[in-house]
Amino acid sequence: MNNFSDRVRGNEKQLIIHQLLNMEFYKSSDDRQLYELTLQELKHEYNTYVINRNFE
Repeated sequence: MNNFSDRVRGNEKQLIIHQLLNMEFYKSSDDRQLYELTLQELKHEYNTYVINRNFE
């Protein structure tokens, strides 16, 4: 069962990375590559980027 949850997390991570790349967001706020981030870090970067982008 753990293998299934790992695949779901991996798919969710890939989806967020793909969405960020489509918005031309290539590195995290601390200059790491997106694939280096955990799922939680990716979600945070995504939310921060979308919020900041909406205020521009």
